[in-house]
Amino acid sequence: MTALINGSPKLSRSTSGTLLGILKEHMGGGFLETALHGPEPGDGCIEALAGAGAWVFAFPLYVDGVPSHLLSCLCKLQSLAGEKRPRVYAIVNCGFYEGEQNRLALSVMENFCMRAGCRWCGGVGTGGGGAISMLPRVPGEKGPLGPVERALRELGENISSGAAQDNRYVTVAVPRIMYKLAGQMGWRKMIKANGGRAGDLGKRMS
Repeated sequence: MTALINGSPKLSRSTSGTLLGILKEHMGGGFLETALHGPEPGDGCIEALAGAGAWVFAFPLYVDGVPSHLLSCLCKLQSLAGEKRPRVYAIVNCGFYEGEQNRLALSVMENFCMRAGCRWCGGVGTGGGGAISMLPRVPGEKGPLGPVERALRELGENISSGAAQDNRYVTVAVPRIMYKLAGQMGWRKMIKANGGRAGDLGKRMS
């Protein structure tokens, strides 16, 4: 059994959830879903992880690393991981365009496995996370989500077969300039919706 763990602080509509949804399509069954949205793993989550031979974490990049609430959970799960020795995989997404920005966060997960005594089996770092939930899916793993979907298919196949993989870094098939412009439009829309002005985006604290 494989545990798919949504480590986003968002309770719903997260990019991490979207990526796990794509991954599930390539798992062929044999998985259960749980979440770590806060700093404490609940009893239901611990029970799910205790019965799983593989743990798959999906979470957003926070300041080049693992979100603090998830780091707290990892510390509390260390003894369980050492006892059960699961295979551990991770999917990290970031708002930066380059998937390589997730390299340090995947290293943190590998270090967790070394400390706990469980098995690190690799992961996927995805760039363009700000667009992943909004981009259309095109049959045949084509279109703007194609690179991400192919990486998740490969990861799903490795999880199902019990194989390890090298970390893989991908981004959305959208030109960088278009991704940047869309992000800027989104920030302007959000700040106006919250009573601010677009010009406030350039302000710095003294």
